[in-house]
Amino acid sequence: MADELTDDELNSLLKAARKSPLSSAGESASTPLPMAYDFKRPQRVNKDHMRALENVHEQCGRLFSATLSASMRMVIDVDLAFIDQTLYSEFILSLPTPCGSYTFALDPPGTQAVLCLAPELIMSIIDRALGGKGQSLSGDMRPLTQIERTIVNKLVSRLLADFESSWDPHCSLQVSDVALETNPEFIRIANSGDPVVMAAYEVHSNHANGLVHLCYPLATVDPLIAHLTGSTHPTPKESDSQARIIDNRALGTMSVSTVVQIARGSLPLSEVAQLTAGDVIKLDTKRTDPAVVFVGNQPKFFARAGLDGRRRAAQILSTISASEEELYR
Repeated sequence: MADELTDDELNSLLKAARKSPLSSAGESASTPLPMAYDFKRPQRVNKDHMRALENVHEQCGRLFSATLSASMRMVIDVDLAFIDQTLYSEFILSLPTPCGSYTFALDPPGTQAVLCLAPELIMSIIDRALGGKGQSLSGDMRPLTQIERTIVNKLVSRLLADFESSWDPHCSLQVSDVALETNPEFIRIANSGDPVVMAAYEVHSNHANGLVHLCYPLATVDPLIAHLTGSTHPTPKESDSQARIIDNRALGTMSVSTVVQIARGSLPLSEVAQLTAGDVIKLDTKRTDPAVVFVGNQPKFFARAGLDGRRRAAQILSTISASEEELYR
């Protein structure tokens, strides 16, 4: 047939192809390579927005650390492990049963989110609040009693207040309708196939470790991202001022010991050894001298001691200057 190639023509074509390759390499260099896209895990939030969300949640983790340390009276480190996009069904499947999940509403944008505490962390909080060392349970989590729920609820309310504070530089959020849910199947803040943004925190202490999760549906994240992208970068002075405000809020939640010293005196050790019931000790202070208020073992105020109903009380009269503190230590 006239349209068929002879053996000589076919061999010459093969030799020409070996000596002079087609410009497929140049074409592939100019043509963008295809990118993999997982339709089961859609990436709706770009990297710049995720980086902005990461900065907010890092600040939130620092506030969580201060609140947990003050509440449990021990050093607690809270580090942001990761922030990622996933499906709501995958997030629900990752939770244990029973779990310690708190759903809450955000206004704006008027949608819901969820805060989850690991079972070992919850039991550590309860053990510390009831006078223990803050050790967690070794087995599966059991249902909480009413007293234990009250303890955890008070701490979670403070954590959610820290969550609001971390968003304050960008937008004013109000948390409401906080509810505890122990069964993951009953947590309904989104449909199973909806994409969500999840932030995971690692909590470390001497006696217990655990995870804390924050989960937002995409309907919650989109309005918040608009505030993040629209905000300007603060100047160094504004950054220092914001950091000082955040530190003051964290310090304001800490508890410090307060002692009111009504009178004082000194005795030789030999006289102290001979004291018996009924002996009278003459003190060095006068009846009209004010009491000294010690805050964290430091003399800070003069006060007048008295009663407020059936409770002992002290009315602050004045502040002890730094130069006079050494006289009352």
